[in-house]
Parts: sequence; structure tokens; C-alpha cells
Amino acid sequence: MSDFEKLFSQIKQLATVVTDENYNEYSKQGYDILMRIHDSGMTQNQVYSIFFQYYNRLEDGLSKDWFAEMLDYICGWCDPEKYIWKNNTSDSLQNESAGKFF
Repeated sequence: MSDFEKLFSQIKQLATVVTDENYNEYSKQGYDILMRIHDSGMTQNQVYSIFFQYYNRLEDGLSKDWFAEMLDYICGWCDPEKYIWKNNTSDSLQNESAGKFF
């Protein structure tokens, strides 16, 4: 299993056990995992594509909402300080992803 697969598995696990009570803590953990994925050298498009495919398979609810937040960190629909791939302007998904969730 690759490093990415291990990290993605951790994200999926967090999504399956997220509750209203642990939502913020799990969001911080998810963000930290995304930072590790970024630091591994994967491009924004690669990560977003894999995450979005998984997102589409989730049932509506808190897990899907939480996973959408992870997608926001990837594509930049978040607080600018939280945008992980912000320095990769040629790989930007901000404009591409507008409206995909609604």
C-alpha cells in the first residue's frame, strides 16, 4: 500500500466516524492528513479527482458534508490560509470546481 493509499484510508476512516461532537477535531486531523498528501508531491488534480470520486459514492449526511470540507481544502473553497495547493496556480481547481457540490 502506497503512502497516499494509507493517508487516503485514514481520511475515509475519519469520514465514517465523524459526529457533531468530533466534527471540528476530525476536520483538523483531516487537514493535517491532506497536508501530508500535498507534501508527498501529488498534484492537486490527482488528489481532487480521487477524493471527488469517493465523495460521489457517499450518502447524503454528515460524513458527506465533512468530506466536502476536505475537497474545499484541496480546491481552495475555504479560508485562504487553509488552501493547501495555493502555490500551484497552474494546477488550480478553484474556478473548475465552482458549483460542483450544489
